[in-house]
Amino acid sequence: MARVTTRAARWIFIALISLAGCDDGGGGDTDGGVRPGGDAGTPEPPGPGCNSVRLTRYAANDNGWCEMPRSLPILPAFVRDEGLTAAIAEPFNNGDGGEPGEACGECWEVDTIAGTRTVMITDLCPNDGNPLCQGAHFHLDVSEEASAALNAGFLDEGQARRVPCPVDGNLHVLINDENVSYLRLQFVNHRVPIRSASIRSTAAGSPEVALRRSGGAWEAVDDTPLDRGGDGVTFTITSAQGQTVESTVVVPTHPPRGSTFDLGVQLDDLDPPTGGSCEFVPPGEIFDDGFGGIEDVRWQIDPWGEAEMGFFGPVTDGCFDDDQCLRIETLGQYSGLHLYYRQAFPTETFSRVVLQARASAPGRIVVVPSHEGARCAQQMFDVGPDYAEISIDVAAACGGLPMLNALTIDNPGDTIALTLDDVRYER
Repeated sequence: MARVTTRAARWIFIALISLAGCDDGGGGDTDGGVRPGGDAGTPEPPGPGCNSVRLTRYAANDNGWCEMPRSLPILPAFVRDEGLTAAIAEPFNNGDGGEPGEACGECWEVDTIAGTRTVMITDLCPNDGNPLCQGAHFHLDVSEEASAALNAGFLDEGQARRVPCPVDGNLHVLINDENVSYLRLQFVNHRVPIRSASIRSTAAGSPEVALRRSGGAWEAVDDTPLDRGGDGVTFTITSAQGQTVESTVVVPTHPPRGSTFDLGVQLDDLDPPTGGSCEFVPPGEIFDDGFGGIEDVRWQIDPWGEAEMGFFGPVTDGCFDDDQCLRIETLGQYSGLHLYYRQAFPTETFSRVVLQARASAPGRIVVVPSHEGARCAQQMFDVGPDYAEISIDVAAACGGLPMLNALTIDNPGDTIALTLDDVRYER
């Protein structure tokens, strides 16, 4: 921004406290649960295709809520070596309609302005103390490594879709705890989410014992020894897509904690994603019937000078054609405003800027796309009591500026009240 006003400083502070990510109950370093905003409502599950996703970041520990170490040698290289993992917001922790915990081990393809990477869910961003993880917008708290790879996670938006994990080899079981009649475990390296599982002793006539979810892991509890006199146990696993497989490997009676076993089977992707990869495009609508963008990642207004001292914000009277328009009541000489977005985007993303503007008295305003104080070629436009359309060719005005994240408006003349409507970048 050209100037950091008191209001802008407050937004910078909010951005900074969002970086540490969720309070995950021990899975990573936290910010004590401090979160800006948050949107209440009944969570709407992400669809099968590309979905808008809100992104924050946190310092992920090796072993998160899902009880599957990120460094586990069995896991794909993008997890164990690159650390491309995420904590999923609690309302979406049931995967594709299962029980809480089904999301553990599933993979999401995430696209941001900077590129596309796949992340694996190894942790949870709980509702408690984390407003951003409570609401109706799909939310991922990505690891610092994933944040760096995507250049996102600073309270940003992207696109995401659930994809089969690009795993090598078979599904494995990780032993987290055990005694004669209790087994706590996690399935790892599965291609698609797991809906249910059961365990059976190799002893003849042994019943199937259903595993139950326990936090992010699974547990088997029985009144009698789980091996029932056999030499170990086998597993039956059903995917969220309905495929059932039976392990061909016997897990011994008392497996060491932390040990892993190749189960000799893998789950197939019976419902592969359709269409091309997701492509995130920043919201071009700056202000129409309110600020464009998703909750907590919307376009914002940052006025300076006299514009900041008087009223500024949405109003419902005197608008061009919508329920709301944006008014700056006291746009004094040499004062102005930035309409800015949190994420900078390549200049070629949009072809032009269009807005409707009117003023309380005849005057002239400067309207120019910008990025962190650097401006495109300035253009001056006449304004008056009647709405006039302002249009700027972005390529012609911004040839020397590679990135944009704002539209800057200032007043070189006498004080006016300025009203804006239908403000948008267009492709």
